[in-house]
Amino acid sequence: MNRQTEINPLTLSVVRHKLQAIAEEMAETMTHTCFSPILNQNQDFSTVIADHSGNTVAQAERVPIHMGAMSWALKAMMQRFGDDLRPGDIFIANDPYSGGSHLPDITMSKPVFAEGRLRLWVSIRAHQGDIGGISAGGYSASAREIWHEGLRIPPVRLAREDAVHTDILDFIALNSRKPGDLKGDILAQIAAVNIGARRVSTLLARYGADEINRCVSGILDAGELGLRLLLKRCRPGVFTGMSYLEGEDHARWIPVPVSVEIRDGRAVVDLTGCPDQVDNFLNSPLANTRAAVNVAFLYLCDDEQQLNDGSARAIELRTRKGSLVDPVEPAPVAACTSLTASAIIEAVLQAMAASLPGNVMAGFARRFRFAIASRGQDGGSFIWHSFFNRGGAGANAQFDGWPNLGGIHNPGGTPSPGIERTEATYPLVIEEYSLRQDSCGAGEQRGGLGGKIAIRYTGAEPGVLNVAGAGTDVLPYGLMSGREAQGHEYYILRAGTATQRLNGRESGVVISRGDRIVCLSAGGGGYGDAARRDPERVKADVESGYISPEHASRFYDWR
Repeated sequence: MNRQTEINPLTLSVVRHKLQAIAEEMAETMTHTCFSPILNQNQDFSTVIADHSGNTVAQAERVPIHMGAMSWALKAMMQRFGDDLRPGDIFIANDPYSGGSHLPDITMSKPVFAEGRLRLWVSIRAHQGDIGGISAGGYSASAREIWHEGLRIPPVRLAREDAVHTDILDFIALNSRKPGDLKGDILAQIAAVNIGARRVSTLLARYGADEINRCVSGILDAGELGLRLLLKRCRPGVFTGMSYLEGEDHARWIPVPVSVEIRDGRAVVDLTGCPDQVDNFLNSPLANTRAAVNVAFLYLCDDEQQLNDGSARAIELRTRKGSLVDPVEPAPVAACTSLTASAIIEAVLQAMAASLPGNVMAGFARRFRFAIASRGQDGGSFIWHSFFNRGGAGANAQFDGWPNLGGIHNPGGTPSPGIERTEATYPLVIEEYSLRQDSCGAGEQRGGLGGKIAIRYTGAEPGVLNVAGAGTDVLPYGLMSGREAQGHEYYILRAGTATQRLNGRESGVVISRGDRIVCLSAGGGGYGDAARRDPERVKADVESGYISPEHASRFYDWR
């Protein structure tokens, strides 16, 4: 490298952290201006800065499965509009067959120009509270084609030279059960990309477009180098992993097999053995599948410099068109970002456990989500998405798993709302919220605990519960002789005496005033032989109420 192209390390560090800060400012702008609770309370969105080709360079630490897929949407936008890009343009899309993941995730992007040329992109992907379809809040287990799941938006120009096309905005909003919220959320996304574009323009003016371009290349190169160095530490060879999804009838599990070849600082991930696409919402479009594979490898990294698309250069992905992990339309895909993504991540990590011993975690609780649609005391309609009680994380070679953290596709990226705020805003009373004793998988390092929550519905009118989840039958697995954890157990206690159990495939379940939704979430899998756990740690777990004396006696030598 000659002196003309050398990057000053200090400048590179400053630019990298500045781009990260811009992404975070975009996220904060979204949080403080959006309308829907799933966004302003649960923060189910992500922001990135990308290079002129759409490769992610910097990202706010929000939802991993979003960030690994956003570059696909950007590239679809560029393919659609070619050279017809101008300063002030804003583009929007959600179509899973044009770079999207599932329909609730609307991606908005704005190109940033300097010296007459496209230099960078700012982009945000936000999960909307309702995008139409046959079930309020999306995630309909009864969907049989993509059109059942809501409004498909191919790459569309939403604004030309900063003038928003209000007719397009109104058209999109009208296709939601909460048009005011959706319109407000899209306007909040516009505010986020506008603030990001202004900050990036300031950065380009300060350092010059050529210097920023060199820094961007350096950031991506560092991401690639970091992952290649990690892969060179791995044991070479071909390794296999197998995960499962619960089928519609729960009597049949859907296998998700993977083969990972590690050689010379490179990984080849082969998912061609996955079954054909299915006629329900478990299919994973290619962008989501690629993101899940990326997330799996980023779990193994210990350097934030690898959190960009540069690291993906070290991973070759092989899929089979028409399969579960690379479907063709009109396959429905709503559960791909949580359920199928988790299965893909787990399968890859199981394969890597043999190549990089000691660096892989045991199984996490799967996502079990539900939404309640009804009317509040003010007469207005609402759609409430549950982000409480998401289950335990798997243990690793050195530490116990975290309690009640969330699925492996999104560990802690979307915070739970405050109980008081939930009760003040919706006809819901949280009667109990606690850790679930004995839910963890036993091991030298035990898994994280799941939780228990009991929610009483107090609405004057009946509500509708739509459930889309997994993990009642496929349990969080243990590693290196560690034990599997308990699975989810969810049910409704009717105002009388009846109990209705939920398995994750229910749509349109009517709930009445006084009904209680009780959720016992799964724990995380254990790591290592339970006989090797320090008896003092077992005793402390019993005294803290994390495990019962019976559980301790069954799995540990602690007396």
